[in-house]
Amino acid sequence: MDIKNDKEKEFAVNDNGYVITIKVNYTSNKELVKQKIYLDKDINVTEVHVLNNENKVIMKMKFNDIDLKTTYNKNHFALKDNMETAVVDENVKVVGKVDDVIYPMYMPKNTKLINLERVTKENGERIISKFSGDSSFMLVQETAIKEKEMVTIPITGEPLILTGTIAALSDSSITWTRDGIEYYIVSENITEDELVNIAKSISVMPVGKQIQFCIFFI
Repeated sequence: MDIKNDKEKEFAVNDNGYVITIKVNYTSNKELVKQKIYLDKDINVTEVHVLNNENKVIMKMKFNDIDLKTTYNKNHFALKDNMETAVVDENVKVVGKVDDVIYPMYMPKNTKLINLERVTKENGERIISKFSGDSSFMLVQETAIKEKEMVTIPITGEPLILTGTIAALSDSSITWTRDGIEYYIVSENITEDELVNIAKSISVMPVGKQIQFCIFFI
């Protein structure tokens, strides 16, 4: 939430300038609930503190210098020009097969795997795992395709930081790519927090396999 939209924002004056307190909504960390924006007497931002619900500062950003007169050429932010000059990572991992089926380490209460389907694509594989119960959802993992040229792919959702990558989070789905595999979780009846917890549990454990235990009785 920004300053303009927060109807309950607080404004205070101190010896150095001004302090504005507003609510925040960080989908990747629900512990963070508000932030204090410190401005000097010329209305320049000097510091930003992000706090939890106990008013403890969890994140702090300090601005030593602000240049409001910087100029850019007219094409500085042009998408076409930036795409043409962008550096393409040629070391992107390309895989043609999903070697190991991923099982989330976090599972919502009263929910279990009921079906797993492996599908062959023209350029790889797709695995569809369906989980049913109080919080049903579907997990799809498939081999990603490396484009020959840089392309712009529109993705709907808010950016979310996962281990080693960035995901796109919406009200009912979350998607990300890691190590040549695309992941997609979708559900109609689970909360946003549960979506994130499931995705993070997959990120923490890159390769999940079923483990067999042998018990010997003497």
